[in-house]
Amino acid sequence: MGVMKRFEQRLEGLVNGTFAKVFKSEVQPVEIAGALQRECDNNATIWNRERTVVPNDFIVELSAPDYERLSPYSGQLGDELSGLVRDYAKQQRYTFMGPIKVHLEKAEDLDTGLYRVRSRTLASSSSQGQGQGPGQSYGGQSPQQGYPNHGRPAPQAPGGYGYPPASAPPMPAAPP
Repeated sequence: MGVMKRFEQRLEGLVNGTFAKVFKSEVQPVEIAGALQRECDNNATIWNRERTVVPNDFIVELSAPDYERLSPYSGQLGDELSGLVRDYAKQQRYTFMGPIKVHLEKAEDLDTGLYRVRSRTLASSSSQGQGQGPGQSYGGQSPQQGYPNHGRPAPQAPGGYGYPPASAPPMPAAPP
């Protein structure tokens, strides 16, 4: 990641985190959608000239108050956010190794208005998914909106979210 990209993320995190803490604003779904798009951009893996793979499995960690407010809608919200990620990926010509899933989780260490997004790339076990590929690879974790852990790795969760990868898929053969 370039120096300017890191600087931009730090500045955005500082501004958003400060506003969220000062004004105690609640997380809005549109903010989460933007964070999921950034997560795709930041963890895009170029496989060849015609294929850039992005994460397809996301966990959005919310503060306890935000989680309590949004969890009754988590199924519908997850489906809606998955559709937005799919549309964004189509615009950017990204592909997925399996179906897109967005899950909400409660994080006790976050204040109201702050959240983190973690992602990974999971290969689909069926041949139905778009852009099938072997194995499973893990994308990085990126604190979003407020970046409460900026500069430090976020706590690892079981199930393979986070970085470094537990196992990476073999690279495809280069096109002729």
